[in-house]
Amino acid sequence: MRNLLVGAAMTVMAAGAAIAHHAGDTYPLGDLVVSHAWTYETAAAGHSTKVYLTIMNNGAEADRLVDARVDFATRTVMQAQAIGADGTLAVQDVAALRIEPGQTLTLQPGAMWIELEGVQRAFKDGQHFHMDLTFEQAGSVEIDVWVNEADEHGHAHDS
Repeated sequence: MRNLLVGAAMTVMAAGAAIAHHAGDTYPLGDLVVSHAWTYETAAAGHSTKVYLTIMNNGAEADRLVDARVDFATRTVMQAQAIGADGTLAVQDVAALRIEPGQTLTLQPGAMWIELEGVQRAFKDGQHFHMDLTFEQAGSVEIDVWVNEADEHGHAHDS
């Protein structure tokens, strides 16, 4: 049941490409295109941050995002919100994110993201950092993740 709910959340994310925050750069990798990679600015005391991005699969075969890495975090994990057996909303670690042929998958706040844990630095609006993404079929690509300003509620805005 939990897998079904995570799958449903992923389908909702496919519709979210039109609302991605940062126009940003695009990174083609075989039949995949990664774009709109961004995060919120953070306080100096923050120890984790979330990264959001869009992955478009222009190919005839599915692929899976199996890893994401940065050089300043002790752990990187893909996460999604899912409804548990007790009916409560909970965050669940996800081993991989599947992108079907013709699908555009958008990681966005409140749904799916890449969590960077053990971060010992602050991020300010306008900065960027490098992240390596690894896909099961297409291989690896280095992308730039842009930092967007957060409002008083912690929501980022276009720069």
